[in-house]
Amino acid sequence: MAATEKSQPTLRTARLELVPLGPEHREHTMKLDMDPTVMKHVAFGRPFTEDEAIQVHTWLMSCATMVPGFGTWAGFADGEFVGWWILGPVPKKDSPEEYLTDRTEYGFRVSPKFWGQGYAKEGGREMIRHAFADLGLAEVIGETMTVNTASRAVMASCGLKHVETFFNTYPTPPPGIEEGEVRYSISREEWYATQEVSVSRDLKQQSWSPGTALYNFYGYLRKMLW
Repeated sequence: MAATEKSQPTLRTARLELVPLGPEHREHTMKLDMDPTVMKHVAFGRPFTEDEAIQVHTWLMSCATMVPGFGTWAGFADGEFVGWWILGPVPKKDSPEEYLTDRTEYGFRVSPKFWGQGYAKEGGREMIRHAFADLGLAEVIGETMTVNTASRAVMASCGLKHVETFFNTYPTPPPGIEEGEVRYSISREEWYATQEVSVSRDLKQQSWSPGTALYNFYGYLRKMLW
């Protein structure tokens, strides 16, 4: 676990503490994977079996060993498990056993108890911030079924844009897959541009003196760059 903890820092947002996923979190991830509501638009469109859920948890933990800095985080609010968020490896097209080191695929699962409260977006935005500001990646992508409007809305609210709709063939196709799957993406340049707009908007809304405004702006840059 030491190597995982070294490459995966604990991350924090206004409401979430995001800790590197470990064996102690397996009960939480399995509960999500075996919930028919959660899994309606994921994988097979059905709850995973116990064995499948165990395999998924093992894979989620292994992501921390594939590319430095990548991995899965378990999110807690006031000590209660909310869900998990991932920066996962993207295989190279010409060598699937190897992974790209400049881009990642982000994803999440959130307990139904916390749906509609902004946690998916809050954790997702922190994943993307970490990917660009801390890891210096070039691109973050996300994929889901076309009919999964909730996940699509979360990706859009995190700044990702729809770039492609594609169709795959599956031995046991989940309901709705006939409408295809979608890929969303945001580049490092696009993300930093949104941060600059946000800072500019905040500065205009505040009644700071010019000197105070400049101090706060440079303070923001220091936080983002160092």
